[in-house]
Amino acid sequence: MVSSRELVQSILRHERGARVPKGELVLDDKVIAKSLDTLSIGFDERYEFAKSLGLDMIVLSPTYPKNSLSVDCSSLDINKWVNRDLFSFVILDGAFELGLRVLGFPEYLSMVMSGDEELEEFILEVEKINKETIGKLSHQGINGIIVADDIAFQDGLIVRPSIFRELFLPTLERQVKEIESRKMTPFFHSDGYYMSVMDDIVEAGFKGIHCIDRNCKMNVKDLASYSKKICLWGHLDINDINASDDENAIKSMVSEIKDATDFKGFILGTNSGLFPGMDVDGLKRIYDKVDEFVL
Repeated sequence: MVSSRELVQSILRHERGARVPKGELVLDDKVIAKSLDTLSIGFDERYEFAKSLGLDMIVLSPTYPKNSLSVDCSSLDINKWVNRDLFSFVILDGAFELGLRVLGFPEYLSMVMSGDEELEEFILEVEKINKETIGKLSHQGINGIIVADDIAFQDGLIVRPSIFRELFLPTLERQVKEIESRKMTPFFHSDGYYMSVMDDIVEAGFKGIHCIDRNCKMNVKDLASYSKKICLWGHLDINDINASDDENAIKSMVSEIKDATDFKGFILGTNSGLFPGMDVDGLKRIYDKVDEFVL
């Protein structure tokens, strides 16, 4: 039987797997506690929940101390995760994401738009810290890195594509090279509509993207031409989960994904990750039915 890690690796090679791989960007502890009816959440509970949901990947999120660029991975139980069968990612903030979080939206955007001299220093410092973290994670056996930069609103980029290409694309390219030099898989995450720079993301060397949000006009049909170049991960939203009892709706979704990707280079998951209030049982029904209909 193909392990989850082997399944994801085959999908990254744009092969059709033995089943449809599933992954979630976030597994909130409160969701796990409610699902397992427990107050104590540690590695064992997180792993049990991931397996019960049928996930093939785990995404570990480091701690970012307030108003700091430093990254703390000490609480991630990495040694335990890499010795399980799931494909393991760690998600790191890129310079755009971290700038918005540390400096605030108005101040950071003002810095970006004015070409503030401190901006280049900030970007290079984030890159330096990320590269150091990537090196440490590679030695610990992590399979991949997700660089998270929420660069887009619902209808387009937060900054002009030319500004993204000039200021932020070079640092992403260098981080991708570092990730690949460590024999790890680089993915990119952004919410919103970022089609105007999809070619740049592909050419930067990312092997996959997360967040294919139809509410932001990002859908598998429009991304079909990219499905042989880069792995697509996401697609599901709250409307899909609410319709999880409707087999015809799931069949329609499966057909849409198959037409665009033939389930090669595709990972199914929500665009948001799992947070309190989401119907985990409904998502599990979708996950189970998709495999049933595809196979």
